[in-house]
Amino acid sequence: MNGMKYLTAIIVVLSSVLLSGCNQSTKKLVDGYTLERFEENGEYYLESSESELSGGGGFEGTIKEIGWNEDCILAYVTRLFHGDTNGWYAVNLNTKQIIGPIQDSELKTNQTFLKIECRSPAGVFAGKN
Repeated sequence: MNGMKYLTAIIVVLSSVLLSGCNQSTKKLVDGYTLERFEENGEYYLESSESELSGGGGFEGTIKEIGWNEDCILAYVTRLFHGDTNGWYAVNLNTKQIIGPIQDSELKTNQTFLKIECRSPAGVFAGKN
């Protein structure tokens, strides 16, 4: 009977893993952050392995464009709460601080942001540069 309990436990764990993975796709970015695509709504969210984030991910919104390097992740975000400002946001990977919305003038002059090439989340998943 011990073998049957063990087998049942394995089946339950494997089923949970498989079922939880069916509705989303994940792409590793940098420093424990991932870009997740949810099949239910076709939207993309930034998630972190270090902390539990809200349903809107690290930026509390959907990602329309994204890019990253060793210093930060930069993304154009449509915020989930309609009272919040849509726009460019960044995660400082050294401090884990979220910055934004970022003004266009800062995007054009900040040396860290200028080094980042942003693209569509679908392009990230397709591996297109």
